[in-house]
Amino acid sequence: MGSKFDLSISMVVYKPDLEVLEQALSSLHQSISFVAEKNPLFKAILYLIDNSCDPAWPDKIRVSLEKAFPKNEVVKTELIVSVENGGYGRGNNLAIARSTAQYHLVINPDVYVDHDALMMAVSYLNSHPAVGLIVPAVRGEDGERHCSCKRNPSLFIMFLRGFAPGCLKKVFHKKLDRFEMRDCDYESEIDGVEYPTGCFMFFRANRLHQIGGFDPDYFLHMEDADIGRRMFQVARVVYVPEVRVVHRWARDSHRNLRIRWITVKSAFLYWRKWGGSF
Repeated sequence: MGSKFDLSISMVVYKPDLEVLEQALSSLHQSISFVAEKNPLFKAILYLIDNSCDPAWPDKIRVSLEKAFPKNEVVKTELIVSVENGGYGRGNNLAIARSTAQYHLVINPDVYVDHDALMMAVSYLNSHPAVGLIVPAVRGEDGERHCSCKRNPSLFIMFLRGFAPGCLKKVFHKKLDRFEMRDCDYESEIDGVEYPTGCFMFFRANRLHQIGGFDPDYFLHMEDADIGRRMFQVARVVYVPEVRVVHRWARDSHRNLRIRWITVKSAFLYWRKWGGSF
């Protein structure tokens, strides 16, 4: 029998900025340690999935992992080196398939976790058994709030968000504001989130296994909208403002043609799958 873990964590990386990765891992370690201080029996395991498919990267990533997570009895770490880059969802699924923990966190390598964020998430799920997924309060490094709660997108909304120029976004700002649930109070809990942010997804693991993890057909983008929508069908999805993270997020859809094409394919895949409207 292997060790019993309360929390499993998956983080997928692809040729990451090592300085940012170390900061993200260090914040994660600090937050896990805070939970363990309150509950000495608490144990966690971090699966770091390297999708780089480059022999130069595993050793670099391992060094960053060992710097942030010195060996101890609270947290076990495992570096999974993918034999092929199957995308974000497939990468996370490698860890989800291994997990037997009570809770599972999917987190991006450019997210800094508040010291008490995991404590707040664990406590909330412990006291709300009908909730299957927690959505965090997200801010940028400049302190600006990111709208981490969204409604199910139409194809037009996906176009506006991903490709429309600023002048067109201004014309349809009311549609975009409604999509980002700006009519809700982000200082309070928001129940019924249809499309949660993908940068930090704190799941009740049995519900995550029930829906089969991520849809592997999505290589990148829209996999969070898809898994959030499927979770919404079996459990409550709730925004909890006390669970706080900082995201160094920068939109990449316009930076190169390959990412732009992946985004378009993901949008049409989502649209076909869910029978969405224009």
